[in-house]
Amino acid sequence: MNNEDIDVVQTVETEIGGLRKTLKKIKRKCTVVRVAEAKGWRNVVVEDSKTKKKYFFGKVIKPQPEINPGDELFIGFEDLPYELPDRKNKIILMTLDGMQLDWTMV
Repeated sequence: MNNEDIDVVQTVETEIGGLRKTLKKIKRKCTVVRVAEAKGWRNVVVEDSKTKKKYFFGKVIKPQPEINPGDELFIGFEDLPYELPDRKNKIILMTLDGMQLDWTMV
């Protein structure tokens, strides 16, 4: 097993409404599948390197960094601190140096 197959996992404890809750955060590499230019931002589709699922990020900032199909980025999965009926995770798209580009909930 090489280092690219290993997820970076972190747990965080927080208090929400008087209840202590442990939230899990996972970060792993992904590959850019498609980039579409829009008016003030870019639409980016990435593929998770581990699960092969694709995720769409609709408001990635247009200035630097340049993003092209085949580039590697990070996606971060965070448990939501509150209950929503059909959403369990917040997914963050980041550059390899940790700059947050966009986020979505699934």
